[in-house]
Amino acid sequence: MFPLAVNSAVVSRCRIRCAWLVALCLSATSAAAQPSTPHAAPLSLADFEAGISNAMRELEHEHRFKGLSEQQLRERTDFVVGNVLFATTHEVGHMLIQEMGLPVLGHEENAADVYATLTGLKHTDVFSERVLAAATHGWLLNERRDQKQGTRPDYYDSHALDRRRAYNIACLLIGGDVDKFAKHVADTVKMPKDRQASCKNDFFVASWSWEKALAPHVRKPDQPKISFGVVYVESPNYEAFARAFRQIRLLETLANHLSDRYAWRRPLGLEMKSCDGDPNAFWNMATRSITICYELAADFAELHRDYGGAN
Repeated sequence: MFPLAVNSAVVSRCRIRCAWLVALCLSATSAAAQPSTPHAAPLSLADFEAGISNAMRELEHEHRFKGLSEQQLRERTDFVVGNVLFATTHEVGHMLIQEMGLPVLGHEENAADVYATLTGLKHTDVFSERVLAAATHGWLLNERRDQKQGTRPDYYDSHALDRRRAYNIACLLIGGDVDKFAKHVADTVKMPKDRQASCKNDFFVASWSWEKALAPHVRKPDQPKISFGVVYVESPNYEAFARAFRQIRLLETLANHLSDRYAWRRPLGLEMKSCDGDPNAFWNMATRSITICYELAADFAELHRDYGGAN
């Protein structure tokens, strides 16, 4: 599921069930090599779409994607990539809070969700709107899976319940851009009109708060760029996912965006690897790195396969 402090390392763990966030990949810079080279040319929408198409070709023979039409393959790939992007950006929220020493009024998990949602809203395009609108649906699918499998919610968990998280994220989307998200998102969660109206204030408060907190840490032109190490660890069990995310250049793009945007105090790292069967993503303060597990991508594929689609 998500972040827990482990000994003194403060390991932030996340098992997110949402979708979206191509924003970073469309606003950041990219690099073809690994580790990342933080001064590469910007990644265009055409580049990103080409990366998604190449990722589809890597995944089409993976058993969680077999037997799909071209459209179904695209939908499942979008869902998986969007979820992993959101999960990763949620962990970036934890990294910013802890590395920059940001104050958090409330639960840090909620703050990280808000950061990921606002980041997606800043750069909406056709693809990111599609995955942004699917986000709340992803949380509801996860709740449906838990109910069918007889998994009881952990009321003591540091995260809000799946349905509550769906409503919180939906409210920010509606408050941030009612024209784009009111119908798809509000209809999905059946949000009343009066609550939709009050979401504008929720969005304003959340957006203002994050911008205020991050303003002192935005990198100035004369400040050096701190590099991010990027690693894709080979994994025989998840090689199709590893190749797919290399095609998209997910980590390189994120590394260059973060290096360019913020004045970090020290080098940091991003890695994708197998996590011994644990579908997870986490920020580790001890190693100063974010880890995204290939199992997380596989789990999202199974969630879409078993509970998405026409249902």
